[in-house]
This record gives sequence, C-alpha cells and structure tokens, in this order.
Amino acid sequence: MAGESREFILQHRLYKSDKTGEIIDNKMTRFTYPCRWRYDVLRALDYFQDTKVSYDSRMDDAIELLLQKRTSDQKWKLQAKHPGEVHLDMEIPGKKSRWNTLRAMRVLKYFGV
Repeated sequence: MAGESREFILQHRLYKSDKTGEIIDNKMTRFTYPCRWRYDVLRALDYFQDTKVSYDSRMDDAIELLLQKRTSDQKWKLQAKHPGEVHLDMEIPGKKSRWNTLRAMRVLKYFGV
C-alpha cells in the first residue's frame, strides 16, 4: 500500500467518514478470518503492524474498537464468515477465534497497548 493509500485510510480513522465521523459500513467492524477480499478494522491494523507503520493517533478509534471486542478471557471472536467454498471450516462464527486473537494480539503488542 503506497503512502497515499495509507494516508487515505488514516484520514478515515480506518473505518469512519472524514466528513461526519460516522462508521462508513458496519461490516468493517466485524472481524472475519480469512478476510479474502474484504476490508475490516482488524485487517487494516494488522497490515499497519506488519508493514511497520508507526503509531498514529488516528488509529485510536480502531484500537479502542479492537479492545472493546476482546472477551473477558482475552480472546476475540470470529464475527462473520464470508460466503464461498472452503476446503474446511476452521472456526465457527460467534465462537472464539484463534486467528483473530493472534492478529489482535500482534497489533496490540506492536502498538504497545
């Protein structure tokens, strides 16, 4: 993702309108795995940590959302599943997700939260 694309996402606080501050699409707040071609807040945060992008205060809302979705036992759920063929179902929507938990923990560790 080029610098201009990163800046565009940051201007939108990863999932909000830069004009109204409202959530652009509630699907962006539902953490899935695998993501396939879909965008969500966790995917964006994981991208930023993976590419070693420095913390930016415009990530605050997204990180707060990530923390709000953490369960009492420090895990994250699979919130949705995308349609399409799969070779095997690794996780069940609504249940705790090893993959989302791994990605969320990577993000929090990288950004020092």
